[in-house]
Amino acid sequence: MGYFAGQRIFGKQGALYFCLMLISVPMLVVYSHQARMYTWAAFSVTGVFFYSYLFIKTEKNYDLGLLFVFTVIAVYIHYYSMAAAFVANMYVLLHLLRTKNKKWIHHLFSLLFTALLFLPWLFMFIIQVKRVQHAFWVPEVSLTTIFHCFAIPFTEQFWTTGYSVSLVILNYSLIIFTFFKISKKSFSEYRLVLWLSLIIFVGTLIVALIISLFSQPILFSRYVVVIVVMLVIPLTILFVQMKLKWLKMILISIILFLGIRTSISTFYFSYGPYKQTIEYIGTTYPEVQKILHITEITAGPLVEYTGNSGLSHYWLKAEMSNVDAFPQVHQYNQPGEFLVPGEVFCAVRFNNLELNKENLDLVLSESELIKKDTVRDNKVKDGIIMIQLYLLKYKGSQNNRHNFKSTDLKNKN
Repeated sequence: MGYFAGQRIFGKQGALYFCLMLISVPMLVVYSHQARMYTWAAFSVTGVFFYSYLFIKTEKNYDLGLLFVFTVIAVYIHYYSMAAAFVANMYVLLHLLRTKNKKWIHHLFSLLFTALLFLPWLFMFIIQVKRVQHAFWVPEVSLTTIFHCFAIPFTEQFWTTGYSVSLVILNYSLIIFTFFKISKKSFSEYRLVLWLSLIIFVGTLIVALIISLFSQPILFSRYVVVIVVMLVIPLTILFVQMKLKWLKMILISIILFLGIRTSISTFYFSYGPYKQTIEYIGTTYPEVQKILHITEITAGPLVEYTGNSGLSHYWLKAEMSNVDAFPQVHQYNQPGEFLVPGEVFCAVRFNNLELNKENLDLVLSESELIKKDTVRDNKVKDGIIMIQLYLLKYKGSQNNRHNFKSTDLKNKN
């Protein structure tokens, strides 16, 4: 789609530049080989972007039809792509109204039909919104969060190197330069498409920011992959308009080198030393037979690698959880339901993740901390994600200990 639909906007050579710039974006490469919906979401948003612009320019029902199709796909695949599709379509509608284009009626009907097709999912959407009101894993919004949303498309995701920092600086310098040139007559042909790409990217982040500030935090850098293609548009237009071929080739070569070099390093990244954790607990703490998971992120992988270790897995029920997907994980409401006083067990936590911290606090309050340990992945250089281990001896719940003391005092009397 990027090449064939892109030709209608940038020309054949410009469409080639567009595809080369896509290859240079590390974030797209990272998520392209993961079993997630982000790449399909990014694909749908790219389609919404292309056909929003083409419909404005051509006023053809064919382009409106494809805009409608990609909008429906976007609202179903991911809520960030839904937000991006909403922003793009609002821009199209307002542009048509501002220019007094009668096609605004056709576009409005396509939006109403999209809303109608979303009704089957509306019930589930409401349920999900209500669930995240109680708890969600995304941290509170901060300036660092916002900065990461802009930087992460061109970095290694969890760390930075000289290559990725150089790529961030170079790309944003070129993007800013392109928008400064937007007033020039030579760029007038691409003025609308430039503004559309900027509005979709920034507008989607603003929607997420508003929801985060007034409801529940949902602004997180990982979700930027859904709209990251919008950052490639200014670069593509700059290279289409650049007259100096030698400078163009040098810049494209540098961007490709930095982007591919950054992408390659992410393939050697470890998302967690899960197998090592099972082996480490078995050899270092052979007395441990029970593992209590604080967050579900450790539950699935550690169950997968348990094998014949003899370890059993437990979970304290929380507001937000998909642990039901792992039948090997035993779920309880209180530690005392599966632990007895004096029993040694291990609580595992994923790299300082604050989710379900109240469960960790409960367990620590009812247990004696023997040792706090950490398992790192030594197979890779950038294995920065760690599994934290809490070796604990269960003392019993505070109520049970109070009742035991009262009974013991009565017996003495």
